[in-house]
Amino acid sequence: MAGGLSGKTILITREETQATTFAAKIKKAGGVPVAAPLISFEKAKDIHKLKEAVRGIKAEDCLVFTSMNGVLFFFDFLKEHGFPSDFLSHCTFAAVGRKTRQLIEDRGYTVRIMPKEYVAERLAEEIAGSIRPSQHIYLFRGNLAREILMKELTLKGFSVTDLTLYETIHNTEDGNRIEQLLEEQKLDYITFTSSSTVDAFMKVMKNKNLDTLLKGVTLVSIGPITHKTLKKYGYDGIVSDPYTIDAMIDRIQTHAERQE
Repeated sequence: MAGGLSGKTILITREETQATTFAAKIKKAGGVPVAAPLISFEKAKDIHKLKEAVRGIKAEDCLVFTSMNGVLFFFDFLKEHGFPSDFLSHCTFAAVGRKTRQLIEDRGYTVRIMPKEYVAERLAEEIAGSIRPSQHIYLFRGNLAREILMKELTLKGFSVTDLTLYETIHNTEDGNRIEQLLEEQKLDYITFTSSSTVDAFMKVMKNKNLDTLLKGVTLVSIGPITHKTLKKYGYDGIVSDPYTIDAMIDRIQTHAERQE
């Protein structure tokens, strides 16, 4: 709903390039976005392990991606190291989230497995019901991704190779800026699009009078996993469902309307 966030200032804590799209959507809804990227991403350092693993992929194997970043780093890796673009054409692709799926399909591959609920537990169930136990699974993800998917698939009897494609880096430079915005009561909402953004925020705001600073500010989590991380630190807030940026904006709009 255009204009539904009129007068509301919303802090975006996600990675800089991804924050651009989020900010544009907030503006379209009438809100004022403030970007303070608290995380960034770098490609994994253990290139040898990745090369060896990718060389071992067979036509019947299942390739699993739990984030858009995983897809981007994976195909950049293939290009950088000269792997042919079509050697994965007979593999089974699985993805969490429609945007992750779209990135894979934009590169010419069909995603056969995607859970309706964008969490690792549901993905494990979908994979188990869609492939044979003899098929090997390659799990491509970031260094801070949850271990639950690996554990669930292993418990279900699958052979899984767990590969780190990228590393999440916490940025602490924006701490003083965020503190000033909160002291001046210029923020209405703070958004968290992953557990990593929550962890980074808490790291940045450590040793500050956070309980006082957050009075009047609503914390927004993209889904139950991120919200659980927030609650681990003793804070609550509102949660979007489904677990997308558009749903977060809709959830903020609904909350804002109820406050009026």
